Amino acid sequence: MTGNQNQRGISIVELMVVICIMTVLMGFASMGTDLVRDARLRRVTQELLSDIQQARVRAMTREARGYGIRFQSSRSYVVFRFEDCNDDNTYDAGACGGNSREEADVSIKTISPEVVLKRQGVTDDFNNNILIFDRDGISRSATWAFGNMTIVVKNDADQAGIKCITVSATRVREGVWGWDRREHRDTCLE
Repeated sequence: MTGNQNQRGISIVELMVVICIMTVLMGFASMGTDLVRDARLRRVTQELLSDIQQARVRAMTREARGYGIRFQSSRSYVVFRFEDCNDDNTYDAGACGGNSREEADVSIKTISPEVVLKRQGVTDDFNNNILIFDRDGISRSATWAFGNMTIVVKNDADQAGIKCITVSATRVREGVWGWDRREHRDTCLE
């Protein structure tokens, strides 16, 4: 019997305390990754919104035909001054000398690899889609028609916390992508 008194083990209470501590730590770790992902999504949305608003303000305050954004893909876009080389009020991809685009003062923006941009919905990809603001700050498409556009900003891995930016003829606003009960469809909600 004296040999058993020297042996020590852990009690069930000690085991439960360790399990509780590990559960709390794992909860904090998962919250941390969600916070980082949400912060990245907010940063990309704010940067894109800022670039769109700056293009609009520059178009109204500077001597140029307009300023615009060309969405190259779901992971990059180009901010540019619109140079209408042939004075036809349309954006032509090969109208300037050397078959170059009607873009000047180009700034290429690449977004975080974990975030993607979609056009109009969560599945439509960008493929050199154009958004131009004229001298009056009105959004235009490549053909100079009104350039209404909804840009969806989402995490590549999941559908949680989707942000959006809606550009209408005279307004640019940020929102959250969600279900509109009145229209019975997904849309950009304020």
